[in-house]
Amino acid sequence: MQKTLALTALVILCFTNGCQKATVNPENPSVPKKWKVTTVAGSGTASFINGPASGASFRFPEDIVATNDGSIVITDVLNGVLRRLAAGEVSTFAGSGEFGIVNGGPTQARFRSPYSLAIDGNGNIYSSDDNDPRIRKITSNGEVSTFAGTDVSGFAEGNAANAQFRAGSYLVTNAAGDLIVSDGINNRIRKISGGQVSTIAGTGAGGFKEGNGNEAEFNFPGGIAIDRQGNIYIADRGNHRIRKISADGIVSTLAGSGTHGNKDGNPSEAQFTLDMRDLVIDADGNLYLSDLDRIRKITPQGVVSTIAGSDAGFAEGDGKDAKFNYPNGMSINSTGDIFIADLNNNRIRKLSLQ
Repeated sequence: MQKTLALTALVILCFTNGCQKATVNPENPSVPKKWKVTTVAGSGTASFINGPASGASFRFPEDIVATNDGSIVITDVLNGVLRRLAAGEVSTFAGSGEFGIVNGGPTQARFRSPYSLAIDGNGNIYSSDDNDPRIRKITSNGEVSTFAGTDVSGFAEGNAANAQFRAGSYLVTNAAGDLIVSDGINNRIRKISGGQVSTIAGTGAGGFKEGNGNEAEFNFPGGIAIDRQGNIYIADRGNHRIRKISADGIVSTLAGSGTHGNKDGNPSEAQFTLDMRDLVIDADGNLYLSDLDRIRKITPQGVVSTIAGSDAGFAEGDGKDAKFNYPNGMSINSTGDIFIADLNNNRIRKLSLQ
């Protein structure tokens, strides 16, 4: 899901190798802003409790999406429901808490392991499932239906009702309201538009190849984001790279040397782990990636830096001191705050410039 990021008070700092932007604090222009991490919901206990955010509990929150009304919807995987955080209170948005695939109203519907989320301009939410290949649609009032796919895991194009996907896909919507699917096990990037499913890029073979979308290869693609120009970015996990599909369908590498690790730096030197997960993008085209226990930033030029996290744990505060434990899904809101489903900490965290 993509939202706009309004960054204010920018000053241009010029160095010998060129000019770059640095964000400053308007209250004290001499002090640059820093990334700060806080918890917005979750006690850290793996259970199921609704109510005030600080006392609420989740059981492996997997993904998160900021909605048009300012609330947050969360896939609570091992509780089998979608939760909602609004005005400091956590409630159940959709799902009875019994596991299965059942469509219907918010208290009747069932999920197996709700996974990735996306939202369209009308407030409809789309969810994949880690244990079912179907993609579900959830209206703003919690009504659940099947949007695409069948109960058969596989690969088939065409009419959405008969198309086949693999479980555990990552989702994002584009400006036209189409749903773009990073179908990891099928090694393809697919589109659902007007009730029809097609492949944007990927042959289905797990490998690494650039070029035209119908010839390009991915290796277990994961998180996905789209910029304002229609370029698609993918966390290509098995290739340890961030790949780009241009608006005209050409696949290239934005960042990553192809080797496992967490080295920051220039596009050809940076390293990513096999556990990189979700991607979100801001209005300036900067990508943010959850990569094992770190949150990393990739500029439009492919320069990579770590803005929060280090080894696994739990700590709040400045990005360099904060800790996560397997952060997965993320969402960015209109003010530039990044919300993170911190899976093994059973908390919803917020990363913001302050």
